[in-house]
Amino acid sequence: MTERTLPVVPGVEHRWIDVDGVSLHVAEAGTAHRSADRPTLVLLHGWPQHWFCWRHVMPALAETHHVVALDLRGAGWSDVPEGTDAYDKRVIADEVARALEVLGLERPVLVGHDWGAWTSLLVASRHPGSTRGVVAAAIVAPWQDVPLHQMWRFAYQPIAGGPGGAFLQRRAGQVLLKTVFRAGATRRFHWPRSVREEYLARFRDPARARAGQAMYRSFLQKEIPKIGRGYARRVEDVPLLFLPGTGDLVLAPSLVRRVEGPPNVTVTEISGTGHWIPEERPAELVGQVREFLRQF
Repeated sequence: MTERTLPVVPGVEHRWIDVDGVSLHVAEAGTAHRSADRPTLVLLHGWPQHWFCWRHVMPALAETHHVVALDLRGAGWSDVPEGTDAYDKRVIADEVARALEVLGLERPVLVGHDWGAWTSLLVASRHPGSTRGVVAAAIVAPWQDVPLHQMWRFAYQPIAGGPGGAFLQRRAGQVLLKTVFRAGATRRFHWPRSVREEYLARFRDPARARAGQAMYRSFLQKEIPKIGRGYARRVEDVPLLFLPGTGDLVLAPSLVRRVEGPPNVTVTEISGTGHWIPEERPAELVGQVREFLRQF
């Protein structure tokens, strides 16, 4: 893939790094601010998106910090390993931790959304000392259980990870992805057609559609059974900021707040947004990240 195939965001440059044989796409801005005194910010997207979900967030944060947005394996313009095991989020988190080493980033702050937030928390959990803190938007903690009576919120996951998951992400009018985008947003938010197309287009690649399916198949088959049974160590050594959207039907504030209690954990609700916080309320997200950074 070349830069000509990538959507353009002013001030953002692109490169690819090799992480143990997997090529990962890196979008980068604010390189002039890279220093030992000011943490780099590493942004990790969720499904079914890629680095472009940060298009409003990156330029604002790059005014004061070095900012890196990774395309996780299987997404965007990164490589697409095959197989369900390749999309275990613990595997992805370990790969991100290695990517931080390859990039020469010493204890960055991770900012994630959706699966990117889950992955960020797993990096902090599995690799103590690798990050200074985590901002997790629209996600629950991977060490916190979800009550059975709340599981209806995740009814889309067996569809995305089931036998027809790849087909529905790639074909049939991409009805699954379109439904997810629409259902996850508040009524007042309307996806620009060109923006939504940036995400849909990547899933027309059969391999990336299979990767999207594997993200959920792995979670349902291999990860959920281990949550609460050693899946993830509770992170207590760095500050964590959880940002649920008040209109998020899936990752509702009531679920996210179950992580409250430890002194290193803060939960702040973002009003007027659904699941797609970087898209719906980028200015509020930037403000929360800047406030979080005051402690470093």
